[in-house]
Amino acid sequence: MSDEISDSSVATAVPEMEDYFSRSSSKAVTSNHTLNRLKTPRLAQGRLQHLLGKIEPSHKNAINSLCKEHESQFHKWMLALREGFSVILYGVGSKRILLQRFQDECLQDKPVLMVNGFFPSLTIKEMLDCITDDILELENCPVNVHECIDRIESEFRSDPQLELYFIVHNIDGPTLHTHKNQEILSRLARVDNIHLVASVDHINAPLIWDQKKLSRFNFLWWDVTSLLPYTSETSFETSMLVQHSGAVALASLRNVFQSLTSNARQIFLIVARYQLNNKFKGFKDPILSLPFRDLYWQCRESLLVSSDLALRAQLTEFLDHHLVKYRRSIDGSELLNIPVDHATLTQFVDQQEK
Repeated sequence: MSDEISDSSVATAVPEMEDYFSRSSSKAVTSNHTLNRLKTPRLAQGRLQHLLGKIEPSHKNAINSLCKEHESQFHKWMLALREGFSVILYGVGSKRILLQRFQDECLQDKPVLMVNGFFPSLTIKEMLDCITDDILELENCPVNVHECIDRIESEFRSDPQLELYFIVHNIDGPTLHTHKNQEILSRLARVDNIHLVASVDHINAPLIWDQKKLSRFNFLWWDVTSLLPYTSETSFETSMLVQHSGAVALASLRNVFQSLTSNARQIFLIVARYQLNNKFKGFKDPILSLPFRDLYWQCRESLLVSSDLALRAQLTEFLDHHLVKYRRSIDGSELLNIPVDHATLTQFVDQQEK
């Protein structure tokens, strides 16, 4: 019978131990097919935002009806806020337009503080300063964050008629999801006459809260799937598909500019117009710098600042938001410029003047 396997065939079928662990001597070759070798050029920021925000006509009606259905729940959100709950919105798609409509329709005559959690340079201290300076109009506020939140809590609890509607876009944003910042936000939400409405987009956002914070927030979860593109929320993110024409994209510049005070906006426009006017006159420097001394006298004549220190305080805010760059010349004079190319800055200034 030939069913039996001979010893020689077994020996050839089973590999030797040395062969099993042997390494290939051939050199590994890495592919050179990188993005830089693509024939298709990178997209401009405006072109990319246009493509991301483009919605097929067949889907527009469905999305509009979906958003209308969410807007019909506004009265339930108000009821939940009045009963001491915080409203948190989740689901696929941007919720920014929906929250703006909620503010326009239901909070017209009420004090509102809106925070864009997707701002990369947002700080919790700026948020608390807005409450103490603009809402409560307090003087000599503490510099320490914890002392400041203690002062805010005492002020709101001492006056039951005082209230604040606190709207936070992306409470799970990159600068707000830390333990310290969520602790401060939960303490604000715990105050009876501070009403919090927030949105989340990350699938693991609930992991940033422990039981103590969740009990303070007292969330009511609302599914508001809108299927709208995240145009504003992603405007600060860098992408290898985008051809960045300047240090700050136009959409990012516009969003940060809207968060400034009226005087700060005028100061920024003075620097912007200086760059545009001198570029137009034929200077060869691609980004011109405005001397601090000249800026100070222009701001003083326009009644925007009263002292050198006041202007420097405004410039500190610009530097923190990366709106303005600061350097010293060879002779020691202070120079300021906006790190944006001429075309982007021209478009931005034209939009603001309109």
